[in-house]
Amino acid sequence: MSKERILIVDDEKNIVSSLQEILNDEGYDIITAEDGLDALEKVQSEPPDLVLLDIWIPGMDGIEVLQAIKTYHPEIEVLVMSGHGTIDTAVKATKLGAYDFIEKPFSLDQLVLSVEKALKQRKGQMNGSGKDAAQHELPHCFEMMVEVKKAVTQASKTNAPILIHGEVGTGKEYIAQAIHHKSKKSNFPLHKINCALRSVPKIRIELFTHQDEKGKQTKSTRGGAGKKAVYLKNIDSMNQDLQAKLASALKSSSHRKPADFVPDRIFASSTKDLKAMADKGEFHPDLYETLKENVINVPPLRDNRALIPNLVDEYFEDLENKGKVVCKNFNEETMRALCEYDWPENFKELRFVLDQIVRTVHPDEEITLKDISALMRQTHLPLQKKPKTSKGKKGNRPLQRTLKRSVVLCGRGLHSGIKTGLIMQPLPPGSGIIFGDISSGNTIPAKVENVQSTEYATSLRKGYASVSTIEHIMATLHMYRVHNLLIKIGDEAPVMDGSAKDFCQLIEDGGFEEQDELYEELVIDKTYSFGSKEEGGAHISIEPYDGFKVSYHMEYSAPIGTMEHTFEFKGAESFKEEIAPARTFGFVKDVAMLNKMGFGVGGKLDNFILLGDEKVLNTTLRYENEFARHKILDILGDFYLLGKPIRGHIKAHKSGHTQNIGLLKTIKEDLAQTVSVH
Repeated sequence: MSKERILIVDDEKNIVSSLQEILNDEGYDIITAEDGLDALEKVQSEPPDLVLLDIWIPGMDGIEVLQAIKTYHPEIEVLVMSGHGTIDTAVKATKLGAYDFIEKPFSLDQLVLSVEKALKQRKGQMNGSGKDAAQHELPHCFEMMVEVKKAVTQASKTNAPILIHGEVGTGKEYIAQAIHHKSKKSNFPLHKINCALRSVPKIRIELFTHQDEKGKQTKSTRGGAGKKAVYLKNIDSMNQDLQAKLASALKSSSHRKPADFVPDRIFASSTKDLKAMADKGEFHPDLYETLKENVINVPPLRDNRALIPNLVDEYFEDLENKGKVVCKNFNEETMRALCEYDWPENFKELRFVLDQIVRTVHPDEEITLKDISALMRQTHLPLQKKPKTSKGKKGNRPLQRTLKRSVVLCGRGLHSGIKTGLIMQPLPPGSGIIFGDISSGNTIPAKVENVQSTEYATSLRKGYASVSTIEHIMATLHMYRVHNLLIKIGDEAPVMDGSAKDFCQLIEDGGFEEQDELYEELVIDKTYSFGSKEEGGAHISIEPYDGFKVSYHMEYSAPIGTMEHTFEFKGAESFKEEIAPARTFGFVKDVAMLNKMGFGVGGKLDNFILLGDEKVLNTTLRYENEFARHKILDILGDFYLLGKPIRGHIKAHKSGHTQNIGLLKTIKEDLAQTVSVH
């Protein structure tokens, strides 16, 4: 049986050391974090059972960390600690879902008791044998899905790798857990790895241990060998070299040959079509062939709308069994809305909505459509009147948009090399895109007048606050038509894999909320240009066009050569498929120079394309003209600094951030003069 895992979040090392020592003695598995971003990264990559969270931690408010944890992992219990606590803080923490509020200095015996109670609440009702029934059984939603239940039973009888496929929020991890606990290997711990967040070296350590010719293990048992199962979330995001290695190891293990070998059981999940990815060369074909033998397809909640009333009843019944007094009186209109809603994030989203109802609606009140409308994507919510268009506005133009809920992303800065992250939070209509310093709270509107530097990346500054490498985030917000958002961040945005695909996934996870105000495009009505059109010069222009299009032509030394691409915006999906995955790149000969200048020190072999004199050195290109597409990605991000989506045709020749920002300033100055004349 695996140990219960506790995450301690505190920057006071003596307190962490004391807590770690006593909780280890109590038999718990302890992990630690010194700041909020580190804590959220650990929560996302390997969720603990309980978090001991100090309110006063570096980087971000502990209340914000609590809010993020309860939004994305409501099943995790949180004990909040503070040496400067007030009744207001305690009440706020409790309302946000904290199990208890503990003031420092605290009694270690009392803390251990609180930990035990919190973990007992997490387990819920115990069955007669004293084991956690929920741990061994399928959640109620899957118990009612006959095909899924049969597939789980069948999968638990084999030790073969299992692929669980389904949309975001369909509960793939719960299914993996249920299979594991029904299997003969249920006494082995189940390690969870999010391939979209965990680094390549860490995944490699978890998965692989080598055997020599005599079959002896040559690496530490903390790696892939040993008695454990592993759940690989988002396996489509796994590095392709690791995919090939895993495919080979699984094949070798099945033939009992000396090889890099893997844990006793592999579970994998994905929201993507792995067959289509394998056909395009984006997923290793041998690994797909192995995984496709045992696939469980999890249907979305919208295909099981009839289950929703039962799921709601079961949710509230479970809370009452735990001693909570909750409101569960839905009027007929509200329950019908729940059943007719599309649930883009499936069970995860339903759980979020119900959690918020418990926290905001008094037990004696009736739950109305008004109580749930703000929690769900209004564009899909039935029974809701369409927002009225403003007076003087013509036609049914699109509305401004923000995210439905806050989202968090952690990574490393490309140029600074330091660990960084960001939190995206919804803002009211008319706010625009705003970057906020995660430490000081100072803000920088994402506007061209705040551009400080264009050297190797676009950087903004206002007052004492600055942020760099924002172009990939801005491109994603531009193409997804997100108009109002606060981005709490450090000095530099995380580079992730060098592209914008993780930012696409991030804002999709946050969901979109249409707001009750119209937005306008910036319509280009004449040609603007910037740069030198002489032989070999870099220049960029924009001209009138009924739509949005970007054409890029580049001329580099080998192995790039002459390359070009034209992108026409046809909705967010066109950006996500055609431009977002294109990665940043650099030549070996330039890396040392950049490092000396303080740039690119965070460049790793898995977060940008490294080029030698004649070939790509560290990866396989995602597109034949990936470099030109990445230049378009940068243009899309820079152009959103005008504050509005663009209508026009951009034509760029060997341009970079300097030319992009130069053209933006030319446009802005001309528009300002036009307004002053009129």
